[in-house]
Amino acid sequence: MFDGLLVLGRLALYLGVMLSFGVPLFIWRVAGADTLASPFTRQAMRVASAATVLGLLASATVLWAMAQAMGDTGDPGAVWSVVRTLLTQTTVGMTWDLRVLLLFASLWLSLATGFKGRPRVIACSLLGAVALATLAWAGHGAMSGGPAGWLHLGADIAHLLVAGAWVGALATLLLIARAASRGAEPDAVALLSSAATGFASMGTWIVAVLVLSGAINYILVIGPTLSGLIGSLYGRLLLVKLALFASMLMLAAANRFRLAPALEKARRDEDTASAVSALKRSLYLETALVISILGLVAWLGTLDPQG
Repeated sequence: MFDGLLVLGRLALYLGVMLSFGVPLFIWRVAGADTLASPFTRQAMRVASAATVLGLLASATVLWAMAQAMGDTGDPGAVWSVVRTLLTQTTVGMTWDLRVLLLFASLWLSLATGFKGRPRVIACSLLGAVALATLAWAGHGAMSGGPAGWLHLGADIAHLLVAGAWVGALATLLLIARAASRGAEPDAVALLSSAATGFASMGTWIVAVLVLSGAINYILVIGPTLSGLIGSLYGRLLLVKLALFASMLMLAAANRFRLAPALEKARRDEDTASAVSALKRSLYLETALVISILGLVAWLGTLDPQG
């Protein structure tokens, strides 16, 4: 059964926490130290702060929706009783407590005037990473025991972290691309070119970890056979997710091997308008695909893989 509140809440939770982690990570590891004091960094950190607020609100929404589903009731008093049980007696609840604490700490750091530059960006990224990892305990990876269970949980955490890095990179590159297309900042085109090129090696590792962790998850959730992909709603949605992921890979390859080099050449020729527009369109399309994929992931997390 499709639980709209739970699925939408999970989608908002993925987006919020991934951006809270991925945006400062991209500034720290890819955009470079020269950007840490720039207006661009301040804008990007405001996006990360807004995403952190979204993550907090979505955490509360998902917890309430889970309690409603578990109690099979809409009575607020009965739902609140289930919420208290979840928060105090389950692993899901304890990881929820930790995630909310970490997100509040990240929000405070991003807004505090006494913390500036590199330390603040690094701290927000690390807090976001741990907060993102806690989402694994609310998924299928936390339902198994023994060595296979730990392998599954580890694969889930790795999958979440590299996906968050990709989502944060897309959001940050879009911010730079929009500034470059408007001509709002003289150095925006140079920053877009260097950031798009600098993301190439990080992107290779992201794709490799996504594929490996995804394969582990598939084997442990559905099994090594392909029959599970067709015989259940879970499997069919997973096929759609894989098709969208393949489309993302093609766009990412085009960005790396065609659009980013074209922008660098356009910079040398001092005619960057069309190259910036082409890269910005590709980033928008890639972002639409990633939101669609996260929506499917949010739905998949509410389904029985064997159902």
